[in-house]
Amino acid sequence: MALSTHQPVHLAARYRQNRVPLQWCLIGLAVVVVALGGSPSRAGSFVSGWEDGSYAVPDQATWAAYYRSRAHVRLGPERRLLNGVVWRLHVELASRLAMPRIVSMPDAQSARTANRLLDMVHGGALLFATHVRQQLDAENELRREQGEQPLQYNRPIIQTDVGLTYATPTLMSVVDLGIAPTDRRIAKRIIRGLTFDLRTGEMFRVEGCPGNEGGYGARSGDYRFRFGKLLQLCETETYLRFVQLLSARSMMAAERSARSHDSRTAGCSETGGRVVTPHQEIVLYLTDRGLAVHNTEFGFIQARDNCALERSMVNPVILSYQELEPFMIPGPWRDELLRLN
Repeated sequence: MALSTHQPVHLAARYRQNRVPLQWCLIGLAVVVVALGGSPSRAGSFVSGWEDGSYAVPDQATWAAYYRSRAHVRLGPERRLLNGVVWRLHVELASRLAMPRIVSMPDAQSARTANRLLDMVHGGALLFATHVRQQLDAENELRREQGEQPLQYNRPIIQTDVGLTYATPTLMSVVDLGIAPTDRRIAKRIIRGLTFDLRTGEMFRVEGCPGNEGGYGARSGDYRFRFGKLLQLCETETYLRFVQLLSARSMMAAERSARSHDSRTAGCSETGGRVVTPHQEIVLYLTDRGLAVHNTEFGFIQARDNCALERSMVNPVILSYQELEPFMIPGPWRDELLRLN
């Protein structure tokens, strides 16, 4: 039976199995105060890429080479998008980090391009995990020298959800969620949406607007953004109209999920994170049904469950491409997505 893109590929069981040794790193996610137009907000600490901050790793060519040197994988079961594209996860044996690969699509050359890019992304994830482990090992060596208790962790990255959400001969999107312990006893949440233009080989995610030297989000206090060749919401009035649409759809999703028999989904619909505000970070990726807006601002329901770390009925919020048309940049991305039924 075909699987639609909104059916998540959960790695939650693996996540929960490791919650005891990782309990220390699921406490005290950093909350910072930021402002856009003077209004305060909180923002959880999360990683959306590999290039920034203390965990930065080298360029994409290095990622691809690193993957080729570590390509010992097992293959997951085949899955199918609504348009018939077949894909499955490749799980690296040592780290257990997974990334999707395309098995078949109508354009064989595009499939090869997509898988080459996914090899590169997989290498970036592996290199990031290696870097995290090196920092944790260095911290533990220092702790031993000082007679302190070393940090306890199982693996440097615990993936909670990963999958291919959209793929055509021209565009592809991936979601990747998880947690990474740090030497400061604060878990870095991994909330990553990546979109690829297969014609140019470029990779995109949410970025700050041109001229915003501080970048997107909490660090700069500016949440206006651009997303690939589809959206550039850099005028405050336009951005606020987008947030208004997003908040309305978020409320509708929360109301639907509150009636769910799944206690975790229902619980997430009742948290303060269900309504997206103008002063919080989001992660975007394409799906067959619309643009996925992944909310990063959910708080913990329990130490083992974070509503931002697994896809559910309430997260991401899906905005149809038709209702996004007034915000879209004219061009091939817009044309393709508006042709979807």
